Amino acid sequence: MKKTPPGFTRTLLSIAIPVTLQNLLASSFTLIDTLMIGVLGDMPLAAVGMAGKWTWFLTIVFFGFASGASVFIAQYYGADDTAGIHRTYGLMTVGTQAASALFMLIALLFPEAVVRLFSSDAETITLGASYLRIIAISYPFLALTRGGGTLLQSTGRVMIPFVGSLISVAVNIVLNALLIFGLCGFPALGVQGAAIASLISAIVNALVVYGAGLAKKTLLRTGLSALRGITGSFIRDFAVVSTPAMLNETMWALGNLMYSSVYGHMGTGAYASITVVRTIEELMSVAVMGLCSSCAVMIGSAIGRGDVPLSKLCAKRHVQLTIGLSVLIGAGMLALRQPLLSLFGVSQAVRDDALAVLAICALEMVLHNIPSILVMGVFRAGGDTRFGLIVDCITLYLIGLPLTMLAGLYLHWSVPMTYLVMYLSEDIIKCSAYLLHFRSYKWIRPVI
Repeated sequence: MKKTPPGFTRTLLSIAIPVTLQNLLASSFTLIDTLMIGVLGDMPLAAVGMAGKWTWFLTIVFFGFASGASVFIAQYYGADDTAGIHRTYGLMTVGTQAASALFMLIALLFPEAVVRLFSSDAETITLGASYLRIIAISYPFLALTRGGGTLLQSTGRVMIPFVGSLISVAVNIVLNALLIFGLCGFPALGVQGAAIASLISAIVNALVVYGAGLAKKTLLRTGLSALRGITGSFIRDFAVVSTPAMLNETMWALGNLMYSSVYGHMGTGAYASITVVRTIEELMSVAVMGLCSSCAVMIGSAIGRGDVPLSKLCAKRHVQLTIGLSVLIGAGMLALRQPLLSLFGVSQAVRDDALAVLAICALEMVLHNIPSILVMGVFRAGGDTRFGLIVDCITLYLIGLPLTMLAGLYLHWSVPMTYLVMYLSEDIIKCSAYLLHFRSYKWIRPVI
């Protein structure tokens, strides 16, 4: 293994820190919504959490498109191939907009049916559907932001997506206060007010990303040239690499929707506690996601330049950083779980369940984050998008989901015990398989 080259740490931090801050803002977006809606009670919180799962599922589909595209963009960027970057971006944009149109149509036409996937409570379904009808209109703007952000981050222009997230979160906070609670003479719209605030924030985010991207003369200034060069052979090459990544994220998201359905059918209180926990867990994972992004850009660029030893070094350093960071995050979550939960206006029963589940998350943080950095940061950047798909599908659908359904729906175990089964049944096997694959270096597969 070669020694760390000059500027390595500076490059890592210049990518990881802005992306981490951006992810922190995105997570705080969810946290703020959860805190404010939680004041209205357990049922509104559960209803918005259930309706929000549809949006979350779509963002995971977007992430699948973006993961596949970022492999090409990073390697094209390392090879200084602007035309390749443009056609990859064009194809990604077509795919994400098609997905947003499909999800928006379903949410607008069948909102009650979507929420009913997670609950059988009539009042919860009605509240969730009223939220979903509004938030669905934001989907095309979310697609634009994801596509533009992927291009900018993969080419090292990470500050623009960060600024867009910062402004959109500020807009969301103000509008939430005005529209949920009816401050300053505005109508108190409750969960519908939260949906309107999120819709406007999504529009603002897209406008900032593309406005700044065009003004700064970034590679977003492609116009119709982004669609030129998209030949049948390029689509086939793109599909070979990108389809497994897209399927990986989609199948993972679908599995998590099924997990959510399990908790929803365990009761509204159970779903509310999981909503609180996942909001905090997402907030605590932003630094690792920042490392995933810096790892993907650095490995992809190194492989694009033909520097395989540097790609191996990048991978090793990022895994080491992820382990150390996960220990610190887990310790912090364990120590601060009481103060964190005190921020949420939920019932004592929900808080007790969430307290125990957060302890499980904290103690298992290292085991949970190693698969993330290896799949999203290392394997995909190296060009290997298949291995993660295979392992994730086996552990999720053949092991994790059946055991979780057995524990929660048939044995009627508590929420913390069911969550423990869900976590451990997947992560132990995934960690072992991914570490073995990592050490083989078979994930290094140039795609350009």
